[in-house]
Amino acid sequence: MITRADLEAELLEQLLVADNSTLYPSTRLTSLVQNAYIWATQLVIWHDLVRAVYTSSVATINYYDYPDEFRSESIVRLEVAGEKSARKNFEDYLDFKNRNPTSTKRIFASFGRQYFISPTPLANNLEITLWGAVQADALALSTTKTIFSDNKQDGNEAVVRKAFSVAIKRSDPNLSKSEEQEAMVLLLRLAKAENDNTQRNQRLNHPMFNVPDFLGNSLGLSSSIGRFDYFPDQEDY
Repeated sequence: MITRADLEAELLEQLLVADNSTLYPSTRLTSLVQNAYIWATQLVIWHDLVRAVYTSSVATINYYDYPDEFRSESIVRLEVAGEKSARKNFEDYLDFKNRNPTSTKRIFASFGRQYFISPTPLANNLEITLWGAVQADALALSTTKTIFSDNKQDGNEAVVRKAFSVAIKRSDPNLSKSEEQEAMVLLLRLAKAENDNTQRNQRLNHPMFNVPDFLGNSLGLSSSIGRFDYFPDQEDY
């Protein structure tokens, strides 16, 4: 299965009805596949849907609206004037700002359709670079491929399973629920494999653990116990 037409043909075959079925006309099949695809692509943040968007700062403003094309809560990286900020939990971000209003620690948080930057930009037109997930293509054409077509065929199977589960929801609710669960399992397995593959990439200058020197020494130098160095002034990324 590669294109939307392929997914519709597979769905029709699983429904065990004729091509000219009045119960499942072509427009209904298309709608089922398109809606199932939206569901599948919004279940997790797929790497194939992450894009970079550039915008500009406004002096003394520390919160901005999400780019229209980004899904809510999907920003995975942010830079201001080329400097990376670390993403934090929104409530932790607010608590940190209340306790440290003049801190220069570079962090950001996301909530709903807005993102928040610290420290507050003090100049206009500083470049803000955002990486976030966009909405997948709507499969408007029968020849359109999904994000799964080239390297994650199980994703297309999951889309068909979800479409099938919706199609039979009234006639067989138990089977419908089972098919949706199977579709979710397939997608979560793919997402885990995608993240596992990314984790194989060795981080540059990022030790896995910061191990403080609990014993200390008279020279105030860092310790290499366990082959991990601890630098008290290092940014917490």
